[in-house]
Amino acid sequence: MPPNGTTGQGVGMTDEEIWQVITYLRSIQRRAEQPRGNAANGKELFYGNANCSGCHMVEGKGGRLGPDLTTLGGARTADYMVDSVRNPSRSLAQGLAEATKEFPQEYETVTVVTADGKEITGVTLNEDSFTVQLMDRSERLYSFEKDKLRSFKKSRVSLMPAYDTSLLSDKDLQDIVAYLLSVGAK
Repeated sequence: MPPNGTTGQGVGMTDEEIWQVITYLRSIQRRAEQPRGNAANGKELFYGNANCSGCHMVEGKGGRLGPDLTTLGGARTADYMVDSVRNPSRSLAQGLAEATKEFPQEYETVTVVTADGKEITGVTLNEDSFTVQLMDRSERLYSFEKDKLRSFKKSRVSLMPAYDTSLLSDKDLQDIVAYLLSVGAK
């Protein structure tokens, strides 16, 4: 598609027209997507035994460490969601430009070692040339001046474990995906 003036988007389209096209394309995708699982059981698993809500939020309920999944079902396919659970580091792939990564920098894994030798691992919330703010697995917030750290290391390995079929069966995962699709359809 040729660039649109200074924005580099569309063909002579306004921002409003671009969003209308995006909305239309997403509406077509949603109609074609038929959940293969049981959404009610998926919700129970999300907030129960699968413990997705320990890190992820849906409709204001759940954890803050991972991305909010409220709108995921309206924007992503079931196959994408299954792959994200089975291969969570894929969307944090090394070498991708920030604008093309699935999730912004705040879901990068960061490990710091403080001046007194304490090691803290979490996800980036904010970073500039001089400071970094992160949240650890217990949702504790930290702010550090980079020049006062012994070490500062980023990783494209997600804190989310890869849920293979021994941890989460295909049926249970399909139920969770059906739940997320039902929430995203609202």
